[in-house]
Amino acid sequence: MAARPRIAIAHDYLTQRGGAERVVLSMAKAFPDAAIYTTLYDPDATYPEFADLHVITTGLNRISALRRHHRLAFPFLAPTVSATPIDADLVVASSSGWAHGFNASGKKLVYCHAPARWLYQPEAYLGGSKFGSLTGLMLAATSPALRVWDRRMSRGADLYLCNSTIVRERIADAYSIRATVLPPIAIDSTGAEEPVVGLLDWEDSYLLVVARLLPYKNVQQIIEAVRDTSHRLVVVGSGPLEATLAASAPSNVRFEANLSDERMRWVYSHCTYLIAASIEDYG
Repeated sequence: MAARPRIAIAHDYLTQRGGAERVVLSMAKAFPDAAIYTTLYDPDATYPEFADLHVITTGLNRISALRRHHRLAFPFLAPTVSATPIDADLVVASSSGWAHGFNASGKKLVYCHAPARWLYQPEAYLGGSKFGSLTGLMLAATSPALRVWDRRMSRGADLYLCNSTIVRERIADAYSIRATVLPPIAIDSTGAEEPVVGLLDWEDSYLLVVARLLPYKNVQQIIEAVRDTSHRLVVVGSGPLEATLAASAPSNVRFEANLSDERMRWVYSHCTYLIAASIEDYG
């Protein structure tokens, strides 16, 4: 009998909760013996299910500041990923910028959530007017070399999958690769619900936006749209803009973050409308 192939999973970083991290959990469910390789891992900031899985990190993970703020690791991620070997017959990489660059000894399948926004959609990633920021200056200085690295890493893949037709177009533009569309599975809507105590007084009377708090998600524009109105808005998500948005939001806006699946089902089922205003890859 032929030996079972050795499969490993790779992901950019496990430092947040989002659709990409849910995809990794689905991969781990499909391949329960596979180790998960990633640059940084913060158990408190991502889904608790990862604590039961075999997560292997790079040396960057020893620096606590990088675990808490993964964007600080930006200058080091490409060389670190390139220098990290994964000894497996097949690496299944969940990538939106870095994981497709892990040094795989066998074949590599890339599930691409989007080619790196900071390289190919910098205005959306930075919020248009923020090129004068430290992040913008760093991107301007490093982008030419990173594009060369990024495209070279893409050629090391044996197969590209993606989550939507728009991402397939972006992959073709960035890498000249034709990817196969395989939409991910979202939260199971039939599971148990758990009320969010802080929203019980708003039950069935609020608008809902679920998004990472980044410029291209356009949460600021949604908040401004309900300012000085009678509409109530619940924002579920976290990210770099969290403190800024919360400080400037009117009283008819509430913020929630790091909700369990049970509580996510509750906020979805008890909202009046779901609002999606982001420049989105999937959905």
